[in-house]
Amino acid sequence: MQYSSLITHSKIVKIAVSCGWQVSITHCGDGGYYFDFQRMTRNGLSFCFTAMMTGGRISTLVDEIISFVDALDPEHYACEWMETKGNVSPARYLKAVDDMDEMRTLAWLLAIDLSMAAEKESMLPDFPWYCWN
Repeated sequence: MQYSSLITHSKIVKIAVSCGWQVSITHCGDGGYYFDFQRMTRNGLSFCFTAMMTGGRISTLVDEIISFVDALDPEHYACEWMETKGNVSPARYLKAVDDMDEMRTLAWLLAIDLSMAAEKESMLPDFPWYCWN
């Protein structure tokens, strides 16, 4: 699926904010941008991930988010978080797993919303310049 490069950073931020994410953008070399997505989990933990958009193509950002979602194993990350916090009670572990699973789902929904917006943009007719008013 080819995504339109017409989506601007402000549209990406608007979509992410409507999904409950805070976003910061950092320019990296070669026309790429890092998008840092942040939000609080249901149980009050700060959660963030970074995805890169290259070539001005929204498809690369969507692919990065989907790659992150595929790699996020809620149990594994909950164990890592528990080890750093030192609290390994079963109840706390289950809450952490729930949080990580929720973040995975919310990141997936963000990718879907971004891809749908990009698809809408690419459905606009691409008339040659001499057909414009």
